[in-house]
Amino acid sequence: MQGFNLVAAHPYIMLFPLFLDLFFWFGPFYRVKELLSPTVEEMMQAFSTTVASTDLSSTLDATKTAWEQLLTNFNLLASLRTYPVGIPSLLASKGYTDNPLGSPLLIEIGSLSEAVYFILICVFLGLLFGSIYYALISRLIMKDRGQGKSANMLYPIVQTFVLVLLIILFLIVISLPVLCFLSSFSVFVPTMGIIPLLILGIILLWVLMPFVFSAHGIFTRQLSAFKAISLSTKFVRISSLATSFFLTIAVSLSYGLDLLWSTPAPDSWLYCLGLIGHAFVSSGVLTASFIYFRDGTFWMEEVIKLGPQNMTGTNI
Repeated sequence: MQGFNLVAAHPYIMLFPLFLDLFFWFGPFYRVKELLSPTVEEMMQAFSTTVASTDLSSTLDATKTAWEQLLTNFNLLASLRTYPVGIPSLLASKGYTDNPLGSPLLIEIGSLSEAVYFILICVFLGLLFGSIYYALISRLIMKDRGQGKSANMLYPIVQTFVLVLLIILFLIVISLPVLCFLSSFSVFVPTMGIIPLLILGIILLWVLMPFVFSAHGIFTRQLSAFKAISLSTKFVRISSLATSFFLTIAVSLSYGLDLLWSTPAPDSWLYCLGLIGHAFVSSGVLTASFIYFRDGTFWMEEVIKLGPQNMTGTNI
């Protein structure tokens, strides 16, 4: 509740996700359908000529339909919603839909290089404004504890980009064993269906879990990306049960209410109420995560001071 109270007392925080969703709602729609559709068509035809099985042919048709839907509804501006630091959005993953003023302006990107540059610029802007959003929230929660101070905002922004690069490098490193894992199961145990993917998801969740509070350490404690990852790993390891419970509640609340906010039709002005509700809840949940990290790390430091024998507890 404390996170939602802080957002209610400082409503300018929720303007970040609200303005981003309004931009997605009324702004232009950039896509690469005309650029990539011929390539997808050629790929499907090449596969169809080498496949004689009826079952595989139907699978190819389904794959082709899925690609067509993806290219039709994928907005390159969705790259403004960045991870792990970014502004929450309800409409980033939505397709091409009408709004109360009519149909959005549809713009087709003409070349692959333009599309790549466009995405890179969007990612840069998303990380930049997301860092400002995180910095404002971190100042609120530290000020709420009487520790707020004027800090250099440039340093955590730079460390955010370093953190993203480190995560990308980490994903590249683990991509090879992941691909070997999937190919081994598909070859030797082809009847297991989606079970290998479920196992892979659990493994990736376990591997990436320690990174979950890395950005929080950067903004609340002005740490470097390396030290923030180290602190996040130590904190998650010590408070694994409490952290798992908190994240489960936070994710369930966010995605559960997203279904409610998406109830009105996108071409109705009532949809704006959903955007306001999403902006408030997502900002409140994120603020609550900063409060949890702040109080949790203080608790961890006190436990460490008391001695190693007290580090077995998981309640914060």
